[in-house]
Amino acid sequence: MNFAFTRELEVELNNIDIMFQKSLQPWWEELTSLRERLQGDITLQLMPAVVVLAYQYLDSDEKLSISMASLFKIIYFANLVHNQVKDEEEGQLNNQDLQFTILIGDYIFGRVLKLLLEVGAVQVLDSLALMICQINEGLVIEHKLGEKQPEILKSGTASIYATAFLTAARLKGLTQEAIKLYEQLGFTIGMALELLVAGMSTQAQRYIEQSADVIAEFKVAAGFTNGGLDKLLQDLRQEPASVNAAAVS
Repeated sequence: MNFAFTRELEVELNNIDIMFQKSLQPWWEELTSLRERLQGDITLQLMPAVVVLAYQYLDSDEKLSISMASLFKIIYFANLVHNQVKDEEEGQLNNQDLQFTILIGDYIFGRVLKLLLEVGAVQVLDSLALMICQINEGLVIEHKLGEKQPEILKSGTASIYATAFLTAARLKGLTQEAIKLYEQLGFTIGMALELLVAGMSTQAQRYIEQSADVIAEFKVAAGFTNGGLDKLLQDLRQEPASVNAAAVS
């Protein structure tokens, strides 16, 4: 991670990692091989930082910001775990590794419900349920329809970013207009980041500029002026090459 905004969130990211590990107990040791296999995933590191910024931008409680960032990291990790199941492995009922992968992915998604209860955020459960449907749609697009990367991202990882921003706005009690704008901002930022990570800088630029337009509109609608997301957009404009380099290292 070479973005300046992640370096400025070192304490928050450390706390997220602690909560992430705690939430995956008692399976932490059993997940060692999966964690090692997935530790190079850039989004697994970037997404929690972006979620923290999304909540901080709305002056949300620090504990809520950390908890929700951990929750979305868990969701993304569970999605990565489920992605380890390949088409050619389906139906192999005696494959214990396959069975474990499926079960642990389901278990991790279940932990999300517990976290929502712990932080008093059950009112956004419907948004998370819709997001999981969108993620599954993204898997169909990827594995069955052969769509190109941008289309896969729209229904997949970008929907997680969008939902993170949506939940932040809903939990803050913003107007419907502001909630929709903030959800859109999460989507465009997510698309920009993921396209950069995929080495698709040209396509990412369109979403970076869209993000700048949406955040300007959101400021008028909701009145928030925290500079964290502006710093993120500045980083997206200035450091695409560093992200691309990390993606292929």
